[in-house]
This record gives sequence, C-alpha cells and structure tokens, in this order.
Amino acid sequence: PLPEAGQSGVTVVGDNAYLTVHVPIASEDEKLSVSDIIGLCLDAHSGKVLWSVELPGDSFLNLAGGFSDGTVFAPIAEDDRVWFFNRSGSMACYDASGNRIWYREFLPRFRHNNRRMDPILVGDAILYLEVQDKDKARSIRKWLSPGVKNPNMTLPQDIDPKEVWTYVHAIDKRTGKVLWRESTGTSVHTVPSIGHFNDGSVGILHGRGGGHDPLEKPYGYSLTRLNGDTLWSTAIKGFEANVVSYWDTRYAYGFRGMNHLLLDAKSGSIVSEVSLNEGVSLWRYDSASGNWVYETETRIETKRTRPITYSTNIVHQGYHYFRSHENHYAGRVNIETGDVEYLELPAQLLPDSKSRSADRWLWGKGHPDNRPINARGLAVGQKGHNGTGWGHIGAATPTIIGDYLFWPAVTGTVYVMDLSRETWDPQSLVAVNDLGEGGVTWTLGSLSFAHGRLYAQTMREAICIELPQP
Repeated sequence: PLPEAGQSGVTVVGDNAYLTVHVPIASEDEKLSVSDIIGLCLDAHSGKVLWSVELPGDSFLNLAGGFSDGTVFAPIAEDDRVWFFNRSGSMACYDASGNRIWYREFLPRFRHNNRRMDPILVGDAILYLEVQDKDKARSIRKWLSPGVKNPNMTLPQDIDPKEVWTYVHAIDKRTGKVLWRESTGTSVHTVPSIGHFNDGSVGILHGRGGGHDPLEKPYGYSLTRLNGDTLWSTAIKGFEANVVSYWDTRYAYGFRGMNHLLLDAKSGSIVSEVSLNEGVSLWRYDSASGNWVYETETRIETKRTRPITYSTNIVHQGYHYFRSHENHYAGRVNIETGDVEYLELPAQLLPDSKSRSADRWLWGKGHPDNRPINARGLAVGQKGHNGTGWGHIGAATPTIIGDYLFWPAVTGTVYVMDLSRETWDPQSLVAVNDLGEGGVTWTLGSLSFAHGRLYAQTMREAICIELPQP
C-alpha cells in the first residue's frame, strides 16, 4: 500500500520502479481540488520506497477523474535520469538518487480534463502536448477555483484561436527547454504515436477532433517529422480522435463514426473505410443457457455512434484491436481484408478472496454498486465513471507481451487475449484476472513489463506480479 496512489503506469529501469501518486487527502471533499503530486522511486524487486519528490500543479483537477487527474502520465526514465510529469502543470528531471536537475512549469490543456498523450522520449527530445500561448489561454480555463467551473470559456475576439491551440512540443530532456513544436494543432482527445519512415527517421501521427468542440481545426490527422515539419495533413469530417493514432510505413489507422479508416502513410489520402457494425461476425455469450452463439454477417446495435472505448485500440501483426464503446465486445479488424470480428467478454470480474474457482464473471452488466476507494478508505471514483470501464472513459491503453494482449479495465478486471490464434473466438480469451477487490478497485493505468513481471498501479496500491516461468 502507498500513502496515496494515482493513475500513472509504472516505469521500470534496472532496479528502480517509478510512478506518480497524489498528495494525501484528508477527506472526500478534497478530491475536487487536487493539484500537487508526488513522484516515487521504488525498489523494483521489493516495492520499498527509496525516495520521493513533490511536483506542484497550477490547475485544479478532480482526483480519480474518468479522463484525467494530476498523476495520469507515466514517468520517463533512463539508467541515470527520470522525468516526472504533473498533468496539472509541471515537469521535472531528477537523477537516480532523487536530486533535481531541472524544473519546468507549463499550462495544461485548459478546456478539458483529458489525459490523452503520455510524454514520449525520442532521442534527446520529450514529446508532449501543451498550449502555445500560456498567458492568453488562462482566460478560458475550465476551472476558476477548486470544483468551480468557468461559466464563460468563449474565446475573446482579440485572440487568434491558433494562439491557444494545443500542439505537440519537443522538450530538451537535458534542459527542459522547448526545441520545436508542430504547426497543425493536436486535440486533447487524441493519443499521438511515433513510427518510422522507410529511411529509419521518426515521425509522429497526431489528430484533431472529439467531443466538446475542440478548438483545433480542421478535424483529421497530421503526420509530422521530428523537427516540426508537417509531411501531410488530412481533413476528415466526423473524425473520431479519442483513439491511439497508430501508423507504420504503409498505413495510418483511424475511425470515423462507426467506420474504420486506413490512410496512406505517404500521402494521407484515405485508402479504405469499412463499417464496424454492419456485416460483422460475433461470438456472444448466452448467460441464460451458458452457451456461446456464433453469428455471421450480423449487425451490432448501438445507441451512440462511437466505435471504441477511448484509447483501448492497438495495431499488431495485421489486425487492429479495440474494445467496443457500448457492448462488452473485443473487436478486431483485418487490415488486408477489412473483415470485422467481435468476441463478447465478461463485463466485470468479482474475484473471490479465497479461491479462484469461486470467482464470478458478470456478463452484460457489471456490479451494480461499484464504489472505487483509495488506501484510506475514501470513495474517490467520480460520478459517472464507476461502471465497468467501457464507453465514455479515458481507459488504459493495452499492453502486448509476446502473443498476449493485456486489457485492464477501470474496475481492476484484466482481460488476457491470445493473439496467435487465427480465429477470434471464445478460446482467444485465455484469462480474466483482477488488480484488486471487486467493486472497490479503480485504475486507469496501463500494465508494464520488466524482469519477467507485470507492474501496475491502482488507487490503493502499487502491484508487482511475477509471471510463471516456462
């Protein structure tokens, strides 16, 4: 257990494990006004706290928000350096003993609470998303004071909207100085990703769009070289930006409404678009009979035109995997054929404290009274985000280790899928595990892998799981 916990993933380098947690709160009322966080260095083998540092924040956020709070970004680390990030407005570099090398304040995304882009280290540059003109953006911040929203976030007429857009910035890892920024803008809803061109150089795919009318327009994708130059920028009407923006030397992968998109990685032109809910195949579980039912050329009914649970997608060996938005389905798209397949997953796992054989898989609906709590027993889960972790939530991105995909949900339920199988069927689900007690666990952190172990964090504790050796 930790004095307080957070949402970040755990970064392991050598014998050290790094993560960020909240400063302790004394009552549930304080969860609306959290701005400061703590960076921790743990012994990766024992979990012992070796040292800690505090990073103050400028913007108030709700602790354990379903899309963000101050602790959402996983630290970046090398053998002799670690970089901690406070979503509420600061970043800092430390040596492996916890001595600060540099510190930098920034204005976070001001109109939304979104998590989206974790900082990415490429060479000597840390890629990160922030507002261009910090002073001008302050007048349209979402929060005036803890728990009090700004009633007027309209742009003043004397401000060019582009001046308060959010952009990918490159920060010098050695000094904290800005090296360059891209020019097309990046929505707070998207998760940019890096990839390699045919010549081995690196680029970043980033998008615009999403709910609540993001300022950055036109909505769509851009591919930028790591000097700030734009290779191409494609406007896509109805673009869904609440995804991880994967690309490779052939394609960029995206979503528009209930369709899956392939874009040419060289030109940005749309190559193909296939429906994610028409003419698909589905393995669904009939809980009344306890049997599986297979349907082909079927239609998936949805109330909202949202294709996936936000940021749960990943591209791997010819398939694009994702968790659907409304139904508890694991989906995949065959990149070459466009075939779309779904497999129903349990909505939630209620683990038994004594015997795995007594674990309960809940189908269709989760536990009716999920109440996420922290190590102090305080209910920190925000209203509306105490469900099963599917749909309207900034979910953890998946992790692939060998042939296995690990999908953690906010309830602590972790789905393990075998990606080596040619068929996407009930045998593809090889395990359903937990990161804590059913109904009271909360996590938006991704799993990390080092030393043959999985590392995770929930709002109650940091966890290390040793995998069985072959």
